[in-house]
Amino acid sequence: MDGVNSMTGNYPDLPVLARICRENGALLYVDDAHGFGVIGERRADETSPYGARGNSIVRHFDESYENLVLVGGFSKAFSSLLAFLAVPRWLKDHLKVAAAPYLYSGPSPTASLATALAGLDVNEERGDEIRARLYRMTARVLAHVRALGIATPNTDGLPIVEIPLGDADDLDAVAAFLWEHGIYVTLASYPLVPRDRVGFRVQITAANTDEEIDQLCAALTELVARFPLQSTTAVRPVTAGRPAEE
Repeated sequence: MDGVNSMTGNYPDLPVLARICRENGALLYVDDAHGFGVIGERRADETSPYGARGNSIVRHFDESYENLVLVGGFSKAFSSLLAFLAVPRWLKDHLKVAAAPYLYSGPSPTASLATALAGLDVNEERGDEIRARLYRMTARVLAHVRALGIATPNTDGLPIVEIPLGDADDLDAVAAFLWEHGIYVTLASYPLVPRDRVGFRVQITAANTDEEIDQLCAALTELVARFPLQSTTAVRPVTAGRPAEE
């Protein structure tokens, strides 16, 4: 399962799912490629609801690694060709002798290792400050989207904002419109998603500026005037593993 979902921008009720797996002797495999580096452990001095340190959804929920496999990637938050596994000790020992990729593949490129190390240094020095700013920019975008009456399944306030279209056939025209307005988005087309979920995904990053957030909000305002988007009255947001928030 995903940690932070790559389209909805939401996270699951990890403690409940982990408990069910442990009660039934199952391993829970969590791919937190989009959460690692953004969400992390909760503590009194955290700078935003994302938590501190960006050390993944497992630490965000103060979970253990008992019967849990965490896969984290550096390609999103750290822009580096690197990934890791965090697993129980018994599974780590098993994978070292049984996993063919571990036995036969080569290491990550030296340049990728260097960028990951540099990213970890930045995270240590000012990561929580960067995450606070990312949260503030994301909150601005989500507030604007909701003020326009645009539906989005994002209920957890993370910097992935999915916007479904009212008419799936408008996707190419919508993409061109946003591109011409200086906005790059990821497209979700049929049959990759059901026809009623065709749309685009906005990703806010720490590299964005307040002026670029203004530009995005202005483009979305124009977009609503030109194309039918699903409205908040037409789509009820759903978060995997728990009821939608009102």
